[in-house]
Amino acid sequence: MRIATDQIVDAEQEILECVAELPIDLHALAVASNIWRASQCFRSKVERTILQQHELSWSSFSTLFIIWVWGPIGMSAIAKHQSVSRPTVTSAVNHLQKRGYCTRNFATRNNDRRTVQVSLTSSGKALIEEVFPKFNRGEADFVNCLTQDESETLTRILRKLVNANKE
Repeated sequence: MRIATDQIVDAEQEILECVAELPIDLHALAVASNIWRASQCFRSKVERTILQQHELSWSSFSTLFIIWVWGPIGMSAIAKHQSVSRPTVTSAVNHLQKRGYCTRNFATRNNDRRTVQVSLTSSGKALIEEVFPKFNRGEADFVNCLTQDESETLTRILRKLVNANKE
């Protein structure tokens, strides 16, 4: 496949030069690497411009959001929603708990004291309700270069990729 060099960023051109002799799928490379680049660009931007001022990392914000939407919720479920390991969630919950934003309670279901449910405190709820509208404005700023049709098409395509690759 030949890709017009004026349609790709410098990094992609460098990658193409490096892998030119390898038997690879250039379309897949272009799609996957640009999904990754876009997500990293978005993450970096909102961490710098929004989350940092609230002393939240991407992980702690994501955890706070999940507890807000689906809580009380188990640690494994939080990990599943984020597609991360349980130790990663434990670290984020520890951070949030130390700051007074969430609590851990043992689930009473089946008397299994190993099952921990995480809930928001009132200050955690207040924080996410303050931060999420700012985060959403960051989302809007990030995609404002797209038309409404482009946004809808991209959303549909990304959902298709996610649904086809669920574990």
